[in-house]
Amino acid sequence: SKDLTQFPPLLCAGAVGEAPAACFGAAKGLTDYPALLCSGADSASPIDCFLASKSLTRFPALLCSGARSSAPADCFRAAQGSTDYPALLCSGAASAAPVECFAAAQPLTRYPAMLCAGAKDSTPVECFKAAKGLTNYPALLCAGAESLAPVECYQAAKGISQYPALLCSGAVSTEPVACHEALRATTGNPDILCSKNGSLKAVTHHNIHSSYPHPYPFPFPHQYPFRYPFPDPNRDPSQGPDPAKP
Repeated sequence: SKDLTQFPPLLCAGAVGEAPAACFGAAKGLTDYPALLCSGADSASPIDCFLASKSLTRFPALLCSGARSSAPADCFRAAQGSTDYPALLCSGAASAAPVECFAAAQPLTRYPAMLCAGAKDSTPVECFKAAKGLTNYPALLCAGAESLAPVECYQAAKGISQYPALLCSGAVSTEPVACHEALRATTGNPDILCSKNGSLKAVTHHNIHSSYPHPYPFPFPHQYPFRYPFPDPNRDPSQGPDPAKP
């Protein structure tokens, strides 16, 4: 993928084969964000989803990132009116479950759309509750969680990864830690490449802090109030300005 894109860690985040590269090649003529659209893809489904979603949102690449069907579009329709960030909430969704998760998460975090992005049920909420005492980044760590595995992964990653909440975001095991160990000599961004939710790092505020040392993230979409992954290490994208409400 290095010959295809400036963002190979983003394109290949969580990948188990070469499908993201094939998807990227087919997506280049459709969107300015083919690495985001095809991040971790296992087929050409993100492109089918993109084509079905172009009339729904200005952010079809985000909505369909890693999609396995056109279900994100159905989720998006169900989410409208519930959140200002339906494309984020339904990113890669397999059903409308993120909308139900969002409702349960709203009392807990300022960023329920991130916590429930692509969720299969309300497990991210339970993960969030378990993570609050361990990390300052509970919404990021538990985004789309299917179990409490992100918490176990985080505990294993502390001291190994600079960004353990990003590395273990949505993890289903501690495999991201082993991946990080194996690939940190290959890329400067193993936390992205080895993360199940590496694509979420493309959701960034356009005003990237000048101290951020890496060549991306790129500004997409501008009005989403997240900075990924932490151009200022003291700023938590899972929390708002009020630290008392994670």
